[in-house]
Parts: sequence; C-alpha cells; structure tokens
Amino acid sequence: MTDAGSYPVTYTGYYDAECRPVRGVVPVEEVITFCVNGRPLVRLMCTPVQLEELALGFLFNQGLIEAPDEVAVVELRDGDQCLDVRLHHDLETPRLRIFTSGYSGGATFEDVTHVHHRVESDLRLTPQQMTRLMEEFSRATVLYRRAGGVHGAALAAEEGLLCVTEDIGRNNALDKIAGFCMRQGWPTRNCVLLLTGRVSSEILHKVARMGVPIVISRTSPTSLAVQLARAWGITLIGYTRRRSFRVYAGAERVAAADEWAEARLHR
Repeated sequence: MTDAGSYPVTYTGYYDAECRPVRGVVPVEEVITFCVNGRPLVRLMCTPVQLEELALGFLFNQGLIEAPDEVAVVELRDGDQCLDVRLHHDLETPRLRIFTSGYSGGATFEDVTHVHHRVESDLRLTPQQMTRLMEEFSRATVLYRRAGGVHGAALAAEEGLLCVTEDIGRNNALDKIAGFCMRQGWPTRNCVLLLTGRVSSEILHKVARMGVPIVISRTSPTSLAVQLARAWGITLIGYTRRRSFRVYAGAERVAAADEWAEARLHR
C-alpha cells in the first residue's frame, strides 16, 4: 500500500548470507515553493501531504498571519510544485532568513533568542498519562511504521490524541499541526504536543507561539531549548520511554496520580 507520502522501491535485502530483492517504500521528499500574494516566500523540502496545513502553520508560526480569516485562497499551481497563499491584505516579505537545524533545511524569519513568550496554563498530567499518550502517538505514526525516515507530531488533550502529522522535517510536521488546528478552528492552548525528534530552539519557539504548555519528545532537547522553556514557562520532557522520561523544565506540571485524581473531583 502506498500513498502521496510514500514512494515504492525495490531494494536488495541482505539477511545473513542470503540476499534477495524486496519491494518496499521510502518517504517522499519534494521541493515546494510557498508564495504569498503571488510572490515567492520560501522553498521547503517536505513530504507533499497536508500542504495547505503546512502553509498556514508556517505562516502562523513565523508570525506572518494571526488567524485563518486573513487567508483568502490556498491553491497548488505550476504542476503542484508551488503553493500560492492569497491573503486579504498585503504582506511585506521578510528579507532575513535564519537557516535552522531542522532536518529538511528549515528557515525562520525571527531570531528566537530575542522573542519573549510566556505560556500560562493550569494543565497538569500524571506520568502515566504522559507515557500513555506517547504510546498512542507511536501507534498513530502510520507513515513512519510503513516507510520510516519521517518525523511525527501530534496534539493531544488529557483524554487522547486530537491530530497527528508526519513529514521528513521536524519543523514541517509541527507547522502542519498548527495549520490543521487553524483550519478546524481548534485552540491549541491547554494541550500537549508530542514529537518524535529533537526539540531545538525553533521548535520551542513554535510551541510557545501556539501557546502549548507541555511538549514531550522521544529524544533530547538542545541547550537553548531548555533555557527558553524555563524562561517561557513551558514544560519540556524528553527521552520518553514506557516507564521513564526526563523533565528538563516545568516539573510543576507533572502531577502525582492521587493529586491529579483529587483535582479532577473538584473541577
């Protein structure tokens, strides 16, 4: 089974002393140009699924739009290699791009070290809830289990996952979450963000921009991400396994099971 996110290949598999041809899939990587009001803004290496969500989330997370009603039309053109976003207003295209540490050569227009966010939220979860959400997330990353080589992101509430996205780029997967929520009219505040990849400063900036108080990853944050999480009031958790994880910032949002149960009774 293949889809727009996977590409069929035949490779030679080596198994001990035996080798044989194997039919499989790899993740799709394409260059998509994002245009705003007919003018090129940025080219992204991405997995070409949920492209409208990717465009909206990218514009929001870069601070170029604030709400979906600013967008008039989003359409693919030029052989589906260009995604044109028409806004209801003019947009001065930023000139300075900072190339990030993202897998797909991400870029941002903002120096995150000079941005000041503060995420306020009363959300608290137990360790059991956090590990359960990550287990659900792992089962929901369908493209990764089929083809490998992609990153995943998911937005969750206390009860379970709300949406899941996948892409060859960590930043792209997160932008798709933001764009999906914008299209659906879903608030992202007081939710949990789940990630498969490294949490860098640009990832944390997008988390803060979305107002998400808790971010949980399978792997490590960077030093700057830890510093920003502590400054911005974000709970940052990494190296999540079935029975363990590491809290790098915001440990006050990790509640003991009995404390959490009592709080639920008084809501």
